[in-house]
Formats: sequence, structure tokens, C-alpha cells
Amino acid sequence: MREPSSTITMRSSLVPGSYKALMVRTLIPLILAVTYGATLSQIPSEEFKDFGNYLIYAENSWLRLLGLLNQGFLVTLSNEPVWLLINAGLGAALSAESVVRLIIFSSAASVAWLVLRSDPRHFIWLLLFLLLPVVMKNHLIHLRQGAAIALFLWGWFSQNRSVRLLFMGLSPFVHASFFLVLVILWAARGATHLRMAADIRTLMFGALGILIGTSLGWIAQMMGARQAETYEFAMTDVSGLGFVFWLVVFVIMVMSGRRFLREHAFEMGVIVFYLSTYFLVEVTGRMFENGMLLVLLSGLALTGWRRPAFLSVITVYGVTTWFLRVGQPAMGWGVA
Repeated sequence: MREPSSTITMRSSLVPGSYKALMVRTLIPLILAVTYGATLSQIPSEEFKDFGNYLIYAENSWLRLLGLLNQGFLVTLSNEPVWLLINAGLGAALSAESVVRLIIFSSAASVAWLVLRSDPRHFIWLLLFLLLPVVMKNHLIHLRQGAAIALFLWGWFSQNRSVRLLFMGLSPFVHASFFLVLVILWAARGATHLRMAADIRTLMFGALGILIGTSLGWIAQMMGARQAETYEFAMTDVSGLGFVFWLVVFVIMVMSGRRFLREHAFEMGVIVFYLSTYFLVEVTGRMFENGMLLVLLSGLALTGWRRPAFLSVITVYGVTTWFLRVGQPAMGWGVA
């Protein structure tokens, strides 16, 4: 007698290969993601920058939100109300320090989980990406930005359009720099839909970067955003090291062909936007960090000599940035 199809399916799912696939795609990434989040969430609070400021958010976000509402709806939307609501909600049930550590854990573990599951073929590289200083710092000292990155990535990797729009749409209300990310995403999708040539897209993103870079201070002041008082929105004294590294990455990706450039128009837009504003305004570097993990993941899709060339550049970048932190308080993230 023929066995029921459900029995056959159950038996086929129990073959050794399926266990291996389960381990690689689910169990191992989950364990590492939880470990990553738990480790970063247990940082000694007295050693790291801004920890005290985030304690204040956990204790006073509701009052801050009410104060913003009194100033108007636009001002409220420009000052990350979802971030305030998260802190106010958690602060109603937990101590301030527990709120901060829970935010660190959930953001870091979420990002690690999504990244490690994105392409199991490059599992080791994905793990190394998570250990780059520019990635880790968003869960150590820029907690608001780390939470927004986690939300955006949940949306990016979601197969459900409504969920994707919801989480991506919420990200600017956790960290306002994601307004710029969404502008680049919208421009990339529009350019791809119009079948715009890669060189025209590059010029478009460069012009967009210069336009926004020179007017960002005025925009922030007009909207009443907190960044208007936090940043100078002017040319800064930078080494140029980051510019050189990411320019090399850009050149490698440009040489990968039209198909790659079309499929990764957003990631290329993020790089061009960063390069075009590098010497204009300091705050756009934070925007670049928002999309950096997606830029790194796109590099794994390169073919031929371009992939090892890309990975070599990223390795040098990672080693260099770690080396420059040696001898600094808490590896460059501490209070001097």
C-alpha cells in the first residue's frame, strides 16, 4: 500500500542533509546572534561613551515626547518619536539600565541574525563583517542608530511587502539619518525602473549628495530636528582614509558589469552619496554606516577576480581601523 505523502515528506525532512541545512541556516546563526547581542549588551557602562545619555532617555523619554508635541507635529516627527516611545514603554516596566541593555541586545542580535542568514555560503565573512568597528559601534555607543539599522534590515529582508514598508518606514523615526537612506532607496528604485544607465545613476547620486550635503543644516533647522544643534554641517578635518578605501570599493564594483550595478543600484547609490559628501559635511558619514552592511553583502555577489579584490580591501580596512584604536580608551569607544 502506498504511504501517505505526509509520511514521505516527514521522512525526507529527517535525512542527514536536512539536519546540516537546518544547522547552517538556522541554529548556528541563532546561537551566534544571541551570543553577539548578549556580549555587547553586557558592556561595562562606566567605560563607554554616551551610556549615561541613554540612561536619561530611558528615564525621561515620555516627558521629552510631550515637550516635542507641544512644539508641533512636524517637530515631533523630526525628532525620532518612535525611539522615544520605545524608551518610554520599556522604562515603564524596567530600570533605566535594563532598558539600555535590552535595546543593545535586541538590536545587535537582530542585525547579527539577519546578516548571518543572508548567505550561508559566505558564513565566515558575514561573521567578520559583524566584527568591524564601524558595525559594532552602532551597538556600543550609537544605540539609537543601531536600533534603526535593525528595523531597516528587518524590512529589507522581509518577503512581505507590508512588513517591509512598515519597518523601513519606521526607521527614520528612530534615527533621522534614515530619511536620507530612504531618499537614496527611492531614487535607486526609480532609476532602475526607468532603466537609467549606470553612469547616469552615478551622476544622479553624486548630484543628490552635493545638493543634500550643502543644504542639510538648513533642512534640519527648518524642521526643528535635534541635529541642528548637534552638528556643524560644515567641512571637517578628515584624514581621507575612508574616502580612499571606499573609492577603491566603488571602482571594483563598477568593473563588475551592468547586471551587478542594476541589481545593487541602492548599494552603489549609498557609496556615491558618501563619496560626494565626504569633504562637505560630517553627518553623512553616519548615513553611510546605515547602509554599510548592505554594501558589504553586495560585495559578496561579485564574480571573478573582483570578489577576492573586494574582500582584500575590506580586510585591510578592518585591520587598519582596529589598529588605529589600539591604546585608546575602550578601543576608541570609551570616555577619555
